[in-house]
Amino acid sequence: MRDDDSNEGVLRALRLIAEHLEQFLDGDEMAFETLGEVLDEGRLTAEDLQSAALVLRSLGGESPGDGASAHYAPGKHALRVPSAEERDSLSPEAWGYLLDLRRRDALDAEQFERVLDLLMRSGVRPVGIDLARETAARVALDVRGGEDGGESRHGEFDLAN
Repeated sequence: MRDDDSNEGVLRALRLIAEHLEQFLDGDEMAFETLGEVLDEGRLTAEDLQSAALVLRSLGGESPGDGASAHYAPGKHALRVPSAEERDSLSPEAWGYLLDLRRRDALDAEQFERVLDLLMRSGVRPVGIDLARETAARVALDVRGGEDGGESRHGEFDLAN
């Protein structure tokens, strides 16, 4: 997987492609032929070039699932995008809090989804950070792992209306 600081190769590849495209537009008919040589000499990895190709495809309107990249699994720290219902149901603070817990591995992916499910079923709109914090703590401390069908072993939530 790529580190956050390793985008330099991708950026360098994109700059080289842009430079050679401009050279072609300026009348250099050999610009694309020399591009391959320059990319070889640029000490770029296959991953850098593949990432640059994905960037260009996405700029052209192609979704990642349309091309060869569809077989790549998301990275360990990839966060999922909330559904429209989730965006409307959770306050930005609550959503940010849950994402931070997930990012720090305080909740695994299954626990994260369980917290969201419990919050969505709570009936409170919008869910505030206090309820999100309480629910996340209950799920994180539930050592049985939800073997009782999604109910918390700590009982039902008592919500003040």
